[in-house]
Amino acid sequence: MKTLLALAGVLLVAGGCSRQNILSDEQSGLVLSGRVVNGTSAVWATKADDNQQLQALPEGDLGVYVLTVSGSAQEQTNFETTQWKNLQFTSNASGDISGADNVTLRMGTVYNIYAYAPRIAGLSDAHNIPVQHGADMLWAKTPQVTATAKETKAKLQFYHSGAQIGFRLKMKNGENVDLSGAKLEVSGFYKTGTLDLESGKMILQEEDRTETITDFSGQKTNILITGNNMSFSVKVTDVPGQEGKVFTGNLPSACQAGKSYLYDVNIDTDDARQAITFTATIEDWEDVNGGTLPIG
Repeated sequence: MKTLLALAGVLLVAGGCSRQNILSDEQSGLVLSGRVVNGTSAVWATKADDNQQLQALPEGDLGVYVLTVSGSAQEQTNFETTQWKNLQFTSNASGDISGADNVTLRMGTVYNIYAYAPRIAGLSDAHNIPVQHGADMLWAKTPQVTATAKETKAKLQFYHSGAQIGFRLKMKNGENVDLSGAKLEVSGFYKTGTLDLESGKMILQEEDRTETITDFSGQKTNILITGNNMSFSVKVTDVPGQEGKVFTGNLPSACQAGKSYLYDVNIDTDDARQAITFTATIEDWEDVNGGTLPIG
C-alpha cells in the first residue's frame, strides 16, 4: 500500500496583483486549487498532513467550465451558453497549475465550476466527453461558489471516473510452478464510452471480445466501468503439466470508480471441473505508465 503525498495544485485565473488592481468593486478574480481523491471520497483538510487521501494532479492540460447559477433566467448559463467553456489550464509534474486569466466573476453571483483532465481540444459537448480503455479520465465539480470582493477561491476535488484492475496467476495448492508459458484470457471490458461532466457518470460502448493477457505480475490498467456490478469471463490454458486442460471461471466485480483491484487467479489442478477461484485485494490507486490490457 502506498502513501500518496497530498500536494495542492494552485490555479491562478486572476493573475498577479496588477490584474487585481484593475478589477472594479463588483469584479472578482477566480483562484482555483485542485487535488485528486485517492479512492472514492475524501475531505480536503486544512492541514496538508491530514490530506493523505489526496494527491497532486498529474502533468497535463485541464478543461474548465464556469457556469452562472444565480440571478435571472437570462443571466444563468449552462455548458452550452457559458462564455467560460473548456478553458485550458496546465498542471506540471509537481501538481502546480497555470492557465488563462480571462475569467472575471461578479461579486455576489453564484457559480458552479467543473473541470476534467486530460483536456480534449475542440470538445463540443461536456455531457459526452470521449473516454477509452487504458486512460485515466479525471473530473471535478465545485457547486455554489459565491464570488467575493477582488478574489474568489474555490477548491476542486478530482475523481477517477474509472477503476483499475490487475491479475496474478497462481496455483491454488501453493505449488511453485513457472506459469510464464500459460495463457490467461479475460473478457468483459469496454473499449470506449463517454463521460458526463455534470454527473461524473459514463455511458459505455463496444464491449470487447476475448483477449489474451501475458502479464501475470499484477500490473494495473485503467478500465471503464458501468457504475453497476460487472462480470468478467476468465480462461486459463497451457498450464505446465496440465496440457490440453482449460480452466475457466466467472469473476463478478463491483468495480467502483476510484478503486484499484488486484485479483489472484487460482488454478485448482485437483478440481475435476477445472475451475478457477479468485482472491481479491483492494489497493491504493497507482499511476499507470504504459502497459494496458490489450483490448481490440
